Amino acid sequence: MRCRQHTVARTLCFAFCAGSAAIAQEIGRAPESAPGDSVQRINTGSILFDRNLNTYNWIGRAAVDTTAGPLRIGLLQQYAANIIRLEGVPPGGRDRLHSTQQTVTLSVRAPVSLTLTPLVQWSSMIYTDEKGTGLNNASTSALLGGVEYAAAPWLLLSPVAGYRWDSQAGIRDQGLAYMLGARVPGLDADGYQISGSAQFREDRVSPRKLEGHFARIGIEKAFSRFTRDSLEAGFTRSRREFYALADSNVESRTEQVFTFVNRLDYDFDPSLTTSLFVGINGRGLEKELRNWNAVAPREVQFDTHIDELRLDSYVQASYRSADGRAGGWLRLYYSERTESHTARRPGVSTPAIDLRFAERMKQEQLKDNASRRTVLNGAVNVPLSLSDNLSLSGSAGILRYDTPSDLNVEDRDELLFAVTLATSHRLSPVLDLGIVLDGTLSHTVYLLKERSANNSINRVLRLSPRTIFRPVAWIASLNAFEVLANYTVYDFEQQLASVKSFSYRQFGWIDSTSVDLTHRLGVDFYAYWRVYERGQLKWSDFKELTENAAVEQTYALQVRVRPGDRMYAAVGLRYFGQSRYIFVNGDRLLDSFLSSFGPTSTLVWKPGTHSRIQFQGWYERRRQPDGSIKPLSTMTMSVSLTL
Repeated sequence: MRCRQHTVARTLCFAFCAGSAAIAQEIGRAPESAPGDSVQRINTGSILFDRNLNTYNWIGRAAVDTTAGPLRIGLLQQYAANIIRLEGVPPGGRDRLHSTQQTVTLSVRAPVSLTLTPLVQWSSMIYTDEKGTGLNNASTSALLGGVEYAAAPWLLLSPVAGYRWDSQAGIRDQGLAYMLGARVPGLDADGYQISGSAQFREDRVSPRKLEGHFARIGIEKAFSRFTRDSLEAGFTRSRREFYALADSNVESRTEQVFTFVNRLDYDFDPSLTTSLFVGINGRGLEKELRNWNAVAPREVQFDTHIDELRLDSYVQASYRSADGRAGGWLRLYYSERTESHTARRPGVSTPAIDLRFAERMKQEQLKDNASRRTVLNGAVNVPLSLSDNLSLSGSAGILRYDTPSDLNVEDRDELLFAVTLATSHRLSPVLDLGIVLDGTLSHTVYLLKERSANNSINRVLRLSPRTIFRPVAWIASLNAFEVLANYTVYDFEQQLASVKSFSYRQFGWIDSTSVDLTHRLGVDFYAYWRVYERGQLKWSDFKELTENAAVEQTYALQVRVRPGDRMYAAVGLRYFGQSRYIFVNGDRLLDSFLSSFGPTSTLVWKPGTHSRIQFQGWYERRRQPDGSIKPLSTMTMSVSLTL
């Protein structure tokens, strides 16, 4: 076994002994099953339509939360559709592909007391897909009824039961569905803030069985105004089953996830804070195949299992001056991850089956891997004066990836350094200057000879100065330049003719100018010019042989008007051109030219404080490299209403 020895066990002991601790974020949590009532009720609706070339997308969403007498009614509907129009289809052929998904949830609650609320919920999902080759038609509906019971001021229970109807690939199933939910919205136990939620759910749509269980508990405690600690633990189990019609099997996927997150914060003083974080995630995925009809399978199937264990930890210190202008932070991050694959032995055994099982076990173990990552990163911000500021950030990390199998040759080490230096200056009341200089260095080393030809070093340097010029209150102009150099060098290019180092260089310029002619009328101008080259590189002599290059130009001009405070409209023109070049014996020759030109338009209307209707589109005549002209239109529409 070539895998390096890992230290998960030692770190796990350290994690549990480091103190009872806090959670920075929730991991692997399923939706809570028993949400409480809320005084604020928001009714919203939104529609998004987008057309880009031959692809059309629709996304719609509606949420209603209202009351009718003693009843509280909630409705949530979501719809998504994607259509691709095909060109060159013979008469009578299918000229489009589409996929749709629609979900609807309707719930009705009728409180009978302060502690008891009967409820009924209906949910439906319909999915169709003409583009895929797998499961492309499915639907499900469920009708559940039960109660929400406040067993205590800090505990809410919600037992529900009902019936579910499923359809997959034309096969219809139905059966009982039942669920028990529990939620602790907040409990103060001697200064410990405790919250949690849990759910047990099963849907028995024979011959399939679906599960969705979870449990989560979180504890927070402020031991003093300098020390805070929080902890969260969670467990989820989900089981999904699908029909495999080709071999009359049901494919079952059962996933179990355990999470533990711990964070401890300590303030040395108001300006200096420290944090310790530990997170552990264990995941198991079982994939099983079983026959669902009277026809016996043609060959023995092997079930598989995946185990994954992940550890994330970091220690961090942060500083901020009393006036808030200067500050910085430094973090040391360490993580480990192991993944193992196994095959399950079938219930029957013959010499032929044993031989096939041994071969399948080798195939699964070929996927085993383990990795360790260590990263040191940080940033500092220093005000040089009232008008000048300097910031520096950087990161250094190494990844070690190991594979225990002798047949897997992906063992490698990856080293990455990144540094960014930025300055900002107020040169005068009308002129601001900013300069950003960053660089990255990455080195990938494969440890085995089979992949060592891919060992490489990548260096990237970028310089980006920019200015903001405001000569008067009604004119603003932003100009930005960028120079980028990217060099990739292979370690063994001299020994292997098929491996060549290469370089990529780019220069870009952006000008964005806005002029307000009146308080309602204005003009905007945008220009973007980019030149880039790519070629072979000889790093030892720092010489390159340019192979191809391109010049891109984009110009846009629009006139905008605001008829009122809630409406905005703009019309304009846009041009894009791209020239591609090749190099022959050092001479640059034009290879192809692509251009487009057409009008643009934008309309935005805000009928209410939280509502917005927007249309944006453009029409262009695109000149192809062969000289032909193709008209294209693109439009985006979004409507968002809150009542």
